[in-house]
Amino acid sequence: METCLCPVEGGHAVEIMTRFDIAIAGAGPAGLAFALNAANAGARVAVVGHPNGTARIEGASARVAMLLGGYGIGEDVLGPPLPRNADWPGLSAGGNVEHLVMRPALDAALMAAARRAGVTIVEDHVRRLDPGTGTLELEGGMIRAALLAEARGRRAPVGPRRRRGPATIAVAGFVDRPDGQAGSRVTAREAGWTWHARLHDRAGWMQVSVDAEDLRLRGPETVWADLTGGLPMPPKPLIRAAELRLVRAELEPGCVVLGDAAVAMDPLSGHGMFWALSSALSALPMARAMLDGETELAQRFYRERVIETFLRQARIGRDFHALAAPAFGEAPFWRARASWPDAAPAKGMPDERWLRRVIVRGGRLEEATVLATEEAPGGVAFVAGIEIGHIARQFAGHRLPDIPEFAARIAPDASRARVLAAHDWLTRQGFAGSPFPTTTSDAIQEVTT
Repeated sequence: METCLCPVEGGHAVEIMTRFDIAIAGAGPAGLAFALNAANAGARVAVVGHPNGTARIEGASARVAMLLGGYGIGEDVLGPPLPRNADWPGLSAGGNVEHLVMRPALDAALMAAARRAGVTIVEDHVRRLDPGTGTLELEGGMIRAALLAEARGRRAPVGPRRRRGPATIAVAGFVDRPDGQAGSRVTAREAGWTWHARLHDRAGWMQVSVDAEDLRLRGPETVWADLTGGLPMPPKPLIRAAELRLVRAELEPGCVVLGDAAVAMDPLSGHGMFWALSSALSALPMARAMLDGETELAQRFYRERVIETFLRQARIGRDFHALAAPAFGEAPFWRARASWPDAAPAKGMPDERWLRRVIVRGGRLEEATVLATEEAPGGVAFVAGIEIGHIARQFAGHRLPDIPEFAARIAPDASRARVLAAHDWLTRQGFAGSPFPTTTSDAIQEVTT
């Protein structure tokens, strides 16, 4: 086994193996979560990156809290759920909650969990990924692995077919604003929008999102004062790009891509942390497929997933901006974002209901028939644990039968709760009144054979 001296755990130079099953560039939530998933599956994993030392507050939804709970991270790190409110024209929002988490504490907890799982943490900078040779070139050495993973977020190189929304900059920092209860509030302003988060016993965190050209012309101080109502600007604000981006639409053989390195989320969506963790989950079956020589299957699964995610988030964001736009007349910030990326609906019943897609079954990728719905235009493969394709094959050309016949033919060993859930869902999709199709497109050939 080859060895080299690299800084590990606190920057101390130690001898480490340079051959792993998986080597991950990036030590944020996406990279660390993937490392945990892979290590728990038995892989030898290395993560290269530095701990996040930039103090800031981020929001975490209930879905994020549930996923992090699977790694042993609870409210001692995330904090309790707090109210999330919105001052947004055209939107009536109330009753939502989110956890307000100090991001360095979250990253430290994930890194500690990774170390306990046997992941090698290499505190170094990645100069270059070479999937062809399975090499991570570092400032302090080199690591080789059977598979690489790109998880450096917005710092990752972009790929062909990249797309981005109107250029947006987020300026953020801690503010001395003792008024108000603990929780968070998103507020639309003429020049952009703000997110103010306040913990129980700490100063608040304010983030403003503004058009990049406006920031360049007026300067950060003027923009900050405009959007925050005159609050003093933090002495060392965090300034970064914040528009939605499709960073990489295709996978290169030998490398999986996850989190913001694949699709960089607009913070308005509140979807960033969930996307980081969910992409780490989907990266494991992609990694298995690549290591087993099924690269094309992994590439197709990735392509379908990231393009669908990007377009769906773009259209949902467009609709939120369009809600607020009339309140601000011809304000450039809102006008530019109320029509991008297109006029296609964010939700709506797809023209083609039956699709052939790559899905995850038993932790591995395979092609299957899925049913496209208004909520899931990319397709649903299972309902209540029952395969959609199996249901369609059984009832092709016929309407959904009553519950006893449905249970007997589809899932005789399933619990009544699962049967009822599946039957109810199919009824809401219209199959009690209309028959399952027989032949409508090549996408359902498997259904009818």
